[in-house]
Amino acid sequence: WDSTYDNGSLSTLSVACSDGSNGLYTKGYKTLSTIPNFPLVGAAPTIAGWNSPNCGKCFAVTYSGNTIYITGVDTSRSRTDFVLSKAALNKLTGGLADQLGRVTVTWSQLPSGARCG
Repeated sequence: WDSTYDNGSLSTLSVACSDGSNGLYTKGYKTLSTIPNFPLVGAAPTIAGWNSPNCGKCFAVTYSGNTIYITGVDTSRSRTDFVLSKAALNKLTGGLADQLGRVTVTWSQLPSGARCG
């Protein structure tokens, strides 16, 4: 997890999904807190970089039978992992974000508008 994504006042201009035709800022989401399902946001492996067509997509992320729905706002450094807000990882793990730090999940990208607001 990365607490950067818990900062609701963080400008979306500071993440990969900033401006450009696919950008969150361009679509009216000026800060992370303006994203409908904030703080369930984070970096997603399908977001390759700036202006990715996968910016703002909804992902179902499951750990130990519990599923949350997050909005992809950034690229993950590894390009294979999700990096979630601490709040999102706590929701996913039943409050164990600090204890677990990192977990193995299953995930799928959902159709536009599904579950994430």
